[in-house]
Amino acid sequence: MAETQEGIKRLIAAEKEAQNIVKEAREKRVALLRQAKEDATREVEEYKNTRMNQFKEYKAKHTQGTDDIQKQLAKETEETIQRIQEQVKQSGPEIVKLLLEIVERV
Repeated sequence: MAETQEGIKRLIAAEKEAQNIVKEAREKRVALLRQAKEDATREVEEYKNTRMNQFKEYKAKHTQGTDDIQKQLAKETEETIQRIQEQVKQSGPEIVKLLLEIVERV
C-alpha cells in the first residue's frame, strides 16, 4: 500500500512538473510571438521610412526641374508681352489712321 501511495505521489509530482513544463513552453511561445511581432513592426517601419525617403528624394529631384521650367516659361511670357506692347506702341498711330479711314468710307 505504501508503494501505491508513493507511486501516486510520484505521478502527481510528474504531472505538476509536466504542467510547469507546458506552462513555461506557452510563456516562451507567447514571448517569441511578441518579439516576432515587434521585429516585424520595426522592419515594416524601417522599410516604410526607406521608401518615403526615396520618394522624397525622387520628388525633390523632379520638382526642381519643374520649378526651373516654370521660371523659364514665366520669363518667356513676360518677354512676349513686352514685345507685343512695343509693337502696339509703334503701330498705334497707324492703326488709328486706318480705323479712321475705314470709318470715313462707311
